Amino acid sequence: MGLAREIAGGLWGLGLKVFIIVMPLITFLEWAKSQTWFTRAIDGAMPLFRPIGFRPQSLFPLLTGVLFGISYGAGVLIPQARSGDLDARQVFLIGAFLSVCHAIIEDTLLFVSLGASGTVLLGTRIVVAMVVVGALARLPWPRPALAHDPQP
Repeated sequence: MGLAREIAGGLWGLGLKVFIIVMPLITFLEWAKSQTWFTRAIDGAMPLFRPIGFRPQSLFPLLTGVLFGISYGAGVLIPQARSGDLDARQVFLIGAFLSVCHAIIEDTLLFVSLGASGTVLLGTRIVVAMVVVGALARLPWPRPALAHDPQP
């Protein structure tokens, strides 16, 4: 019974920490989406991201994941994809980018504390992610099946 109580207490504590961190972040991000400065920031970032295959509606979940991590990015990406704002290709490209370049704030700080060069680490991750996604975006993408297409 002691082990079960310890596990339950640990899970409760972790859940509470996640709630305390995630709720203000989600609230801030939802508020930011309604602000003109946020729209200008997305518009300003598009020249960097459009050439590698991203559309403007992809940048909010992408930048969330890049800055705060895959979990937070997914928390924004999943509802946006379900709403129809993002097609499967954009979701795939966001996932590919985040697989290489996510949580750049916390990861960079962690590795800098261990002696790594933050500039080299950050620059390398961003460049590699952009090259990988740029290459993936140029691959042929299956066209959606039309309602009148014959079934195989």
